[in-house]
Amino acid sequence: MTTDRKRTDKVYIRKVQTSVTCFLFNKNDYLFIERSKNKRVDAGKLNGVGGRLEPGENFFDAAVREIKEETGYEVRPEDVALSGVVKLEGGYQEDWVMCFFKVKVASKEIPKGNKTEDGNLVWLHKNKVLDSDYLLVDDLNYCFKDIVEGKGIYFMTAKVDDDEKIYNLKISKLT
Repeated sequence: MTTDRKRTDKVYIRKVQTSVTCFLFNKNDYLFIERSKNKRVDAGKLNGVGGRLEPGENFFDAAVREIKEETGYEVRPEDVALSGVVKLEGGYQEDWVMCFFKVKVASKEIPKGNKTEDGNLVWLHKNKVLDSDYLLVDDLNYCFKDIVEGKGIYFMTAKVDDDEKIYNLKISKLT
């Protein structure tokens, strides 16, 4: 009994959010959302399009739904590729488990326009993203090149500080 109690005391227990982040692209340009400054999560930061999974929903269906809701694009399964699975621990009120998708779209004309309830949509050339004047969500600094190259699926676990910056990171890749 004592051994079980000690082991239980060391268990890491936090609420976990599940979400998708989708990186829509047309040729060499990628679509991002600059989140509104009044948002609870990633306020004022640039990220891919996405959101939380709904009850009973899987990651792929959530990606297709979020893309449609936020941009108006209707994507086909053959245009969607899983890029990676990311787990963020600490920093936020909850931990996050996210699937990142790379999604091909036929046009840079955003069906719903460039304004959403979560922020503004902006196209950036793939070579300008990491060097832009935009404030990025920190995980993009570590995985955006892998998303663009699309050579395999990565699995990332990161510890995040109170300023939402990564301070400990592990990435494994399937090629």
